[in-house]
Amino acid sequence: MKVYRNVISVLFFAISVYVLILNIFSTCFTSANRFEFNYYCGDIFILNILAIAAAVAGAIFIKFDAVSKFANKYYIPLKAIMLTLIAVTGVVFVFGGGLGLGADQLDIQKSVVALRQGNTDYFARGRYMECFPNQYGYTLVSYLFNIIFDSFSITAMRLLNVLCLVSVYNDISLIGKYSGLGKTGQILVLLTGVFFIPATLHVFFLYGNLIGLALALMAVRLVLKAFAKDKLAYGLIACAVMLIGCMIKSNDMIFAVGIIIYCLFKAVSTKKYKHLIIIPIIVIAVAVSSTIPVLIMRKVTGMPLDGGASLYSFMVMGFQENNPGYAGGYNGFNIESYQALGGDKAAQTEYSKEVLKESILELVSEPYYFLNFFTRKQLHQWADPAYKSYWSVQAVPQQTTAQWFYELIRPDHAYPVIIALSFFQLIVWTGAVFYIWFGRKEKRSAESLVIPLIVFGGFLFHTIWEAKSQYTFPYFMLLFPISILGWRMFKEWYLTRDKTPIKKKLHKLANSRINWSFSFTLAAGATVLVFGEVVGLGTMTEQFKYDNQRYKEYISHDYREFWNPLDDGTYILKNGDKEISCELINVGDRTLIKQTDGDLYLTLEMTSPDTFAFTWAEKTDLSMQSYKFYMENDELAIVFKDDFVLWCTGDNVSYGYYPYGNMLVSLLDDEMTWTYSRVS
Repeated sequence: MKVYRNVISVLFFAISVYVLILNIFSTCFTSANRFEFNYYCGDIFILNILAIAAAVAGAIFIKFDAVSKFANKYYIPLKAIMLTLIAVTGVVFVFGGGLGLGADQLDIQKSVVALRQGNTDYFARGRYMECFPNQYGYTLVSYLFNIIFDSFSITAMRLLNVLCLVSVYNDISLIGKYSGLGKTGQILVLLTGVFFIPATLHVFFLYGNLIGLALALMAVRLVLKAFAKDKLAYGLIACAVMLIGCMIKSNDMIFAVGIIIYCLFKAVSTKKYKHLIIIPIIVIAVAVSSTIPVLIMRKVTGMPLDGGASLYSFMVMGFQENNPGYAGGYNGFNIESYQALGGDKAAQTEYSKEVLKESILELVSEPYYFLNFFTRKQLHQWADPAYKSYWSVQAVPQQTTAQWFYELIRPDHAYPVIIALSFFQLIVWTGAVFYIWFGRKEKRSAESLVIPLIVFGGFLFHTIWEAKSQYTFPYFMLLFPISILGWRMFKEWYLTRDKTPIKKKLHKLANSRINWSFSFTLAAGATVLVFGEVVGLGTMTEQFKYDNQRYKEYISHDYREFWNPLDDGTYILKNGDKEISCELINVGDRTLIKQTDGDLYLTLEMTSPDTFAFTWAEKTDLSMQSYKFYMENDELAIVFKDDFVLWCTGDNVSYGYYPYGNMLVSLLDDEMTWTYSRVS
């Protein structure tokens, strides 16, 4: 048990110090378009230190006795109120947001709609769904919701996410209880849930993340309860819950590994050997979690579905660059290499192994680049205080978004919130460091290190896997209870600290034999990791300066190039011989084109699989009547449904297929750009 405590403490302390330093020196921002441009902005070091100092002063001088007494007395109603507020906020967001879907989310939902119509094209060899069998679990959930709720299935699934978010916070607080968190701390965790906007914004993200997280945390809580009450039944239920969670989101096997390690040491140390049966059962559950959805999907589609992108191809991306500038992120290698090899999974596996070997050797052969690469990779995963939550709602269609929600997510309005979140992130990670340091002399229970164990597992996994802060935000949320405990431990240490003058302490130290204590072990472990980090951050100095200026320009005016670049008003739009006199009305991030004299709106209709036609019609279907405008250097591109860049040849509407058609990236022909002049 001592080995379990010491190893986890050292590893978690090292990564906590590492991530805290990342956040002291930098904050990462993401552009609001679908390209996810990443800005590595250098922070004002002194300001962040002052923020931590202010938190330290608050912990020392603010008395929480009255708050604790109140929380203990009214724990049940306070908990109910907090969980209700989390749920209500989520529901209000869902109905106020009215957002569309993008990228993978859209592919999954399109495949579900097609499947209900008897169309299995998305599951053909080399197509999206066939490439990614890891999506089958969540696709089956979406398929079921589509059958039950039909056209309201998207809203229903988002409401399910709200329910899962409530479950997540409830279980995080209860897992904290097993770590020693009192009622006041549990209420603080739930209070955080009310205001932590990144998690609430994730209810829009239909990718299985929140469902999988809710089930994984439930499994962790049930296993802890199984040992606390010495009832194996809870552990067996946890295995079933973990099975479903991994079926929906395979990354949640990290939680399963944490459960396995905890069960092994806990069962042996407490001699509750019957609980060891949880280990083989949960191993089997994880092993079959990827097989069951495939078997079911074969029955539903009637297709062999015996391929899929190799897992090695995901790891390859973790060691490569991607165009928007964040290291180790998605760059399309998995699907592109799979398609290039004709959907041959075995061939792709061998090819991916070779590319992975080459990528690693290339990184290792250039130490400077190696440190720079992994510093950037960890920065965009762990120093992004919004965890791409704003990006996930900014980069999808918003034409039915309520005005208040649209104002909430506008890039310039989101900026101060993200800054506030960056300070919050600092405080949470500082508390995590305190949790280990000030508790280092305690004989910690196995339960008190379950969260550090899982968080370290997540850190390690995403260091070598495809990286994205959307995937690391669950581990940050897990820190809430132990951060609260860490700050409490710091306060207790301060009140009972040894007040011997420093001069006497140094004299005593100089005249005594230094023993290698656990404190030195923690410091040494952190130093090894931080040494490389300091050098890595040193390689970022120029980029910090460059991105600071670049993001300042972006947030002040550049974002308007794709975010309603033209204000409401009367304009003349010209492309070739085509001239449209119209009134432009911005709706969300889309624009309606209305007759100057009249109440009809420019509508785009497909006249054949390959051609469009403009017509004027009453406002009925915003998806056919709203357009995304992009502007650069006074040139305007008009995009329909995010994919089709429009121009005119006489009275005919021609188009180029440009997924994500942003002029900042796509190389558009001159004929694809419009001129505009404002009349009034």
